[in-house]
Amino acid sequence: MQRVLKSKWKENWVMVCLVLLFAALLLSRALLSFASVMIMVPFLFERKLTPLQKKELIAVGLILLPVLLSGLWSDDKMLWWNSLSVKLPLLTLPLGLYAVSITDHQWKKISIVYIIIISLGCAWSVGQYLLNTSAIEGAYLKAKVLPTLADVDYVRFSWMVVIAILLGIKCFLAETQKRIQLLLILLVFCLIIYLHMLAAKTGLLCLYCAIGIYLLHIFFIEKKWKRGFVLIIIFSSFACIAYNSLPTLRNRVQYVLYDFSLYSKGNTAPGYNDAARWLSIRAGYAITKDHPVNGVGFGDLLPAVEQWHQKNNPGGFAYERFRPACEWLVYSAGSGLLGMLCFSAGIFFLLFRNTVKNPLSLILGITTLVPLLTDDTLEGQFGVILLAFIVFFGQRKLTNG
Repeated sequence: MQRVLKSKWKENWVMVCLVLLFAALLLSRALLSFASVMIMVPFLFERKLTPLQKKELIAVGLILLPVLLSGLWSDDKMLWWNSLSVKLPLLTLPLGLYAVSITDHQWKKISIVYIIIISLGCAWSVGQYLLNTSAIEGAYLKAKVLPTLADVDYVRFSWMVVIAILLGIKCFLAETQKRIQLLLILLVFCLIIYLHMLAAKTGLLCLYCAIGIYLLHIFFIEKKWKRGFVLIIIFSSFACIAYNSLPTLRNRVQYVLYDFSLYSKGNTAPGYNDAARWLSIRAGYAITKDHPVNGVGFGDLLPAVEQWHQKNNPGGFAYERFRPACEWLVYSAGSGLLGMLCFSAGIFFLLFRNTVKNPLSLILGITTLVPLLTDDTLEGQFGVILLAFIVFFGQRKLTNG
């Protein structure tokens, strides 16, 4: 009995911390930091690790090591420490989960809580749109989008929505109660519509990447060609209907195409989002080329980007001078090519260690690569927490279906 009670408080502690993390993703960075540290408390009382868990921690170490070592040659220790400390939930969150055994029933409960919390965040965002429809639709032609929670980080929020969609599908397939199945499928459908209304490129790219992987699975693994072609027609029809019926999506596509017409021809204009991202990639590549062995150090990456802009884009705005919009370039510029290889090994082991037999697990792993390829995702709290959640909770449970 004493052992059961001891285990019970640990499970309850981790579950409460997970709920706090989900709420904090939308409401409070301070609470996010607090919950991401407190979740590891049960591990202090239960330090036994399985061989697989030890390998996973080694993979996390490969992600953290380049950042840690770059502190040796970073002049700005404060920026270096910020880059390192923001990634620590990759360590604290799994340690907390390692200390408990989460059952399938608990997994479904906590997943549904996440889906509901994200759905409430989407409802708030839609409410803002309904209160100021014409102004928001016009703003979509000027690189603006719907107001969102998550500290107005609509890129990461769109990723949260995609995760909720995939977890909702998993819960739907695992659920036996018709009422809960109906609720889940309704929430998933509403989230998909909202994702098109928000029209954030990262979220839509993740969603359609997931659809593409599923179609490949239908065609080449299950070899159900008829179903595959029917699904293509359904998904294509939905995309066309969404484009023609959602002004925000239509205006966003027009803006993106115009922005692309600028930077694809080597032209840039101040204030255009994708053009600035393209410049950040060029800066990251140039810094890597000049410092291929050990990079400039994570602490000195932003100053190096600033120097590149002063030389190559002196007319750009200050807010357009940010880290490379690709996590691989962040690592290569900050810690050299060897650091980038360490990061790659850690990421690929964590995401694809056990995805062979489960298409949903593979989908979640591959779609997780999208925000890493298109943004400096691990240089902020939201991206790190979402990656840790996918790797050590969502992705693992998706393989048990």
